Amino acid sequence: MENLDSLKDIWKNQEESKIRFSESDINKMVQKKSSSIVKWILIISLLEFILPNLVYLFTDFESTRAFYQQYGLSNVMMFYSIIHVVIILGFIYVFYKNYRNISAESTVKVLLGNILKTRRTVKNYIYYNLTIMAIIGLNMFYAVYSSEDFINGLNEGANMTTMWIVSIILLLLALSIFWLFYRIIYGIFLKKLKSNYKALSSKNNL
Repeated sequence: MENLDSLKDIWKNQEESKIRFSESDINKMVQKKSSSIVKWILIISLLEFILPNLVYLFTDFESTRAFYQQYGLSNVMMFYSIIHVVIILGFIYVFYKNYRNISAESTVKVLLGNILKTRRTVKNYIYYNLTIMAIIGLNMFYAVYSSEDFINGLNEGANMTTMWIVSIILLLLALSIFWLFYRIIYGIFLKKLKSNYKALSSKNNL
């Protein structure tokens, strides 16, 4: 954005500079920068989808399946997995469309609309991931804590209320860590897109 701001200053004071940039040149530069940002969002979302699945290949399938079967989670986890894959692929497709739209030649108004749409998509992507994590976490806690195997194995002095409170605190802590990750990674891109949007809006009085 520093280079863009410098070009904007030069464009506004062209009588004092031998370098001349038209309004169209500035718009194209903003478009190029925005396109690059969305491309990185697409790449990171793809990595975020692929890497956990690669790690899953090296996990103990039998232990995981036995755990799900023991607590009656096999069907619900399969359902969550299918829904999650479909929704994530949908987000990746939308990110790709946003990238294509911003990369394509368009008017300033259309470009501004595409930048806003991309920022909204990224925010929805973050909210979805945090929400599905919370739902799956609570579902697993409930399935385990309400099962006969777990209840029969409890010590006499065990307090279920305390266990629920501790579990929810741990879940909130995990969600906070993921939120911080999204805040750092995607927040950087959102901030840059917002700067580009402001640059175009102020320059074109929109």
